[in-house]
Amino acid sequence: MKKFLAAAAAVVIALGATACSGSSTQSAAESRTESGSVVSSCGISVPFGGDWTVYTGDSVYEQLLGEDDESGSADDLRKSYEDNGTACLLYAVNSDKSAVMSLTTVTITTDETTGERLTAEDYARSNHDTAIFTYQASGFTTRNSSFGEETIGGKPGYLSHYELCTDEEASELLLGQSEFIYELDGKFCSLQAYYHTEEAAQQTGDILAAVTAK
Repeated sequence: MKKFLAAAAAVVIALGATACSGSSTQSAAESRTESGSVVSSCGISVPFGGDWTVYTGDSVYEQLLGEDDESGSADDLRKSYEDNGTACLLYAVNSDKSAVMSLTTVTITTDETTGERLTAEDYARSNHDTAIFTYQASGFTTRNSSFGEETIGGKPGYLSHYELCTDEEASELLLGQSEFIYELDGKFCSLQAYYHTEEAAQQTGDILAAVTAK
């Protein structure tokens, strides 16, 4: 299930990477607290309990790549993201590997032909709709789908949520996803949470609710 969650955590990154270009140089800093740690980046601080393992910097790409992936190195993966203006700054996993959280940035440039620039709302809506369509086309049932404006950590943006089930009655949870997208300094920032148990859903929900402004 860890590999499934890791793959799911890369879905939104991959969807957005084709729409951008340029470079992304934002970084993330982790500091220890009495109860765990806090990661600060992109104008927000995300708290994690002591049962979470948090990765920043190059170690993020090692986790996304996977231990048994022979398609290339973590450096190759990082470069492929950065060449498309995308950077994954944070990757965190809880103790039983039932939940993953990540923070990414995407640089969106102005279309040279039309002079138009994708808005954060359109980008977030596209990620939401495309992910659901892709999963449904693969035979999954979706439930609890929602999309709308939200403010998290003092940042106004757009929150997408859905859950995937393996049965048509939508009673057996396979994967839940929440993604909050906001714009900062010309980049779209995406805070993502993935889980595959009801307990992990509560855990990631509590973390999202506790995000503060940096």
